[in-house]
Amino acid sequence: MNAPAPHARELDLFDLAPDAMAHLDAEGGVIRANAAFRAVFRHAITPSRPPWGRIAAPPFRRGQRRFDAAAPDGRIYEWLDRRLPDGTRLIVAREVTDRVTAAKEVSAAKTRLFATLTHELRTPLNGVLGMAGLIGQSRLDPEACDHLRALKQSGEHLLDLITEILDYSRLESGRVELDSVVFDAQETLQSVAELLSPKAHEKNLEIAAVLRPGAPRWLKGDVGRVRQILFNLAGNAVKFTEQGGVLLELAPRGRDLVRLSVRDTGPGVSMDKQSVIFEEFTQVDASISRRYGGAGLGLAIVRKLAHAMGGAVGVDSRAGEGASFWVDAPLLTVPAPEGRRTPDKRLDGARLRILTPNVILAEAIGALAAARGGTVARAHPRMSDWADCDALLLDAAALRSLDADDVAFAVTEARCVVALIPQEDREAILRFRAMGVAHYALKPVRAQTFVERIRIALGYDADEHPDQRAQEERQTMRPFEGMRVLLAEDNPVNALLARTVLTRAGASVDLAADGVEAAESAARTAYGLIFLDLRMPRADGFAAAKRIRALPAPFGSAPIIALTADSSDADRARAMAVGMDDFIEKPFDLSRLDAVASRFTQAPKTDTA
Repeated sequence: MNAPAPHARELDLFDLAPDAMAHLDAEGGVIRANAAFRAVFRHAITPSRPPWGRIAAPPFRRGQRRFDAAAPDGRIYEWLDRRLPDGTRLIVAREVTDRVTAAKEVSAAKTRLFATLTHELRTPLNGVLGMAGLIGQSRLDPEACDHLRALKQSGEHLLDLITEILDYSRLESGRVELDSVVFDAQETLQSVAELLSPKAHEKNLEIAAVLRPGAPRWLKGDVGRVRQILFNLAGNAVKFTEQGGVLLELAPRGRDLVRLSVRDTGPGVSMDKQSVIFEEFTQVDASISRRYGGAGLGLAIVRKLAHAMGGAVGVDSRAGEGASFWVDAPLLTVPAPEGRRTPDKRLDGARLRILTPNVILAEAIGALAAARGGTVARAHPRMSDWADCDALLLDAAALRSLDADDVAFAVTEARCVVALIPQEDREAILRFRAMGVAHYALKPVRAQTFVERIRIALGYDADEHPDQRAQEERQTMRPFEGMRVLLAEDNPVNALLARTVLTRAGASVDLAADGVEAAESAARTAYGLIFLDLRMPRADGFAAAKRIRALPAPFGSAPIIALTADSSDADRARAMAVGMDDFIEKPFDLSRLDAVASRFTQAPKTDTA
């Protein structure tokens, strides 16, 4: 019997191979395909329509490339695409559906396990940090204060490390899912600034948010991912900056493209480190991790999110001159939603001077005023130009170099004085009031509120909310005075901590140990505010919120605040879907209640069924 010709044997091996195989010409057209290939990939294959569909295949490396892609029937194949010496290509597809599915299940299980472990680590750590905060409000000698400060810093570094690792593990576990909603860009930047304000002001830093000229106010995209990018960048900036401040900015970069940037006055990044700063587990130098903690994952998370959104990341910096970290994000510019199209109030040419030692605050106020038709110049500490303006903005931080006589002179000479006060230090309202300064705005400054306060101070507008202003001042020391609050928290240490903080803020607190008790209590009493831990036995915070929202008014209409050690985007979306109004991340302390107090202290009278 004669042996088959070599080309015949090759043809037999090609046709009988169990894996799907095809021989393509240089342009990607099919020269021939074996039976296994023809059985699965029955659609017409052309240079513009490869067998793996619309997936973007990776570039060739050393004449070949490997990647996974789904077939039309949904099964997943591993592709090998190899260039042959004559310029044609051989492609081989091996089904790996079971392997990929199993890998996804293992990855999901690892993520759930890691989330559980980190939650269990965070719970006692939040208790430690919260109790340390309570101890810090008592009278301590200087040495004890130093020890307590070291305790809090160590705990906060550990908490940041846990958060970074959890966020990174989530991103590594699979493809990043993107949402698309209309959102207020100015509000998003401002909310991040306000969230980081306690840490910034604790270090005597300023933090602010501005929209640059031409930047769109309303965007459409994944607001949760945008917020996470800004929070990681700004959190890093606050951590590594020792003096000055941090500025969050939004600027236009073209049609449906914006630049999110965070600029700081920190140590900067040298040119040789800028190419690797966004890599995993990378710090500018080894001393950074020893001094500030962290795993070097924050910027790697930003890079992954930016690339998932189809954007780019970068840094502009010189060592010793601060840094500007940015993300160019493709976000659609959209009109303002119905009901949000009222024109912004203007400053009508008002000439403002600001007395502050901080360049970041001065720049932010200047940009805000310019966008609303006003001008801002720096005031000189020698007081010679304090009268040469319509309003003098007096930063609370400037009081470190001024005395009561200086403030009295400002009140006498300037047409009006408006104090700029950190949102965490509302006692300063009374201190300024005692020095004759009646008007104030809280930092980080909100554009609309700032303009309203300036217009009232200049007499352009009457105060439309005098009762609210008076209430703010009465609530300076006890922002929840007279309010009845429901607190649902199953961890006894965290429950004690939250109850103590709320009681000191003036609230009357009812406790519930789980979601069932919380819903039952809400059905009997119309609370002014309800705090629900998201992770509770019997019924969690989501289920409890859903039951409470089903109650008739006034029992089901109280603002509901989620308490959580880990506010993931999925948890936020789920919480809003069941009717929750806001989030507070643990550890629970008075500074984190300020924003809640300002939004939700207009409480209904308490009724009991």
